[in-house]
Amino acid sequence: MTAGHASILVVDDEPYIREVCGRALERAGHAVALAEDGESALREIERSPLAAAVLDINLPDTDGLQLLQEVKGRNPDAVVVLITGFATLETAMEAVRLGAYEYVRKPFGAADLVRIVGRGLESQRLKGRNDELLRELQAANDELIAGQEQIQERMQAATTDLTAFVELGRRLGETSDLPATLRSIIQAGLQVTRARAAAVYQVPGVSGALQGLMAAGLAERDIVGVQVPEDSLLARVAATAREFVENDLLAPAIAEDEHLSFLGVQSVLVGPLIWDGRVRGVLALFDQRDGGFSQQSLDLVRVLSAQAARIVSAMGEGAPGCELHGRDEDGFVDLAKLL
Repeated sequence: MTAGHASILVVDDEPYIREVCGRALERAGHAVALAEDGESALREIERSPLAAAVLDINLPDTDGLQLLQEVKGRNPDAVVVLITGFATLETAMEAVRLGAYEYVRKPFGAADLVRIVGRGLESQRLKGRNDELLRELQAANDELIAGQEQIQERMQAATTDLTAFVELGRRLGETSDLPATLRSIIQAGLQVTRARAAAVYQVPGVSGALQGLMAAGLAERDIVGVQVPEDSLLARVAATAREFVENDLLAPAIAEDEHLSFLGVQSVLVGPLIWDGRVRGVLALFDQRDGGFSQQSLDLVRVLSAQAARIVSAMGEGAPGCELHGRDEDGFVDLAKLL
């Protein structure tokens, strides 16, 4: 027996056959273990999984079919060749059923045995490679399907955003009612960002404190006319004219904000409403439904904030009948022209 764990086991109670088969397989480059009976064969089988086994059907203490099951139980892909001095149809059928690769009758040539074992090992190698390629193909297919689903989701999201802006443009073209127009902008913001709630705050006068003007998804009494503390996140956005996004409920910007805590906010996106070089208020979106506001959400809110700034400015100047510029002849408002 070669040193180390055997990869091929030869079991035969005839010493000559056992030795000839072992030497032939070793010359072919295989590591070989020899066994003369079922007991010694089981020790070799239990030592490590075998790549192949050459088993005599008739042994003093067991039979090759039992050893075949032991080998297959530890390595289902093992190549098992059964040898016998006489064969019956019943034995051959049982050997095939149990997973034998080949059934050889004595006498046989050592070269034939080496060729049979080699062919079986190559077949198993190709099968293993085929299984590996199938797994790779399945993984690639799964990745492709996932990619297609992501593309479809993005297309649906883009279609939703486009539809929201088209509908908003038409609504703006159909009315000169400033509060109704502002409410349409807020609803569009909810739709394109998938926020739970939104509110618009205004800065009345040149240096007035920020206070609530309109809300959606929140109680009006908690927003409208409510003065926002100077240290609130919303007030800081109005003071600095810089956008702000926070998706962490436990972040100080939310957890320590008196106004946001009162509203029960978990995430927030705030954009300044800048018109004619001055901050007129802020547009705030609260609690994104899919986990957090993204850069895309911020980009979309910028468009809405630009239009909301015009409305809030007009409302603050006491112009309830102010006409919106940028309309086409059919009344449609092109948002791109308004920016």
